[in-house]
Amino acid sequence: TVQPVLEDLEADVEEAATTLGASSLRVFLTVILPAIFPAFLAGASLAFARSLGEFGAVVFIAGNQPFRTEIVALLTFIRLEEYDYAAAAAIAATMLGFAFLMLLAVNLIQAWHQRRAIRED
Repeated sequence: TVQPVLEDLEADVEEAATTLGASSLRVFLTVILPAIFPAFLAGASLAFARSLGEFGAVVFIAGNQPFRTEIVALLTFIRLEEYDYAAAAAIAATMLGFAFLMLLAVNLIQAWHQRRAIRED
């Protein structure tokens, strides 16, 4: 999600900042990072959402050691196998609520960034 934004980023803006005396770090922090931040945030939220449901690779690599390598999706699955439907539903509802909060935060930040970009133009 970041690559297309970096490809569309005009080199003239970076060059202008450099010719005005900005260091490489300052160019990155004030020019490049604000431009790629929404795409980076979207990519991070997609990766986070994907990781919520992924337990096959984690169990294969890290094992299933109680209180050490348990993940929420696996914990829900274990509760279902134990026929503890109330606990499984509570865990799933908590995961769902957290995912909705993350999506809300991403949308609010992107809307703020778009309003800020419109004001700067």
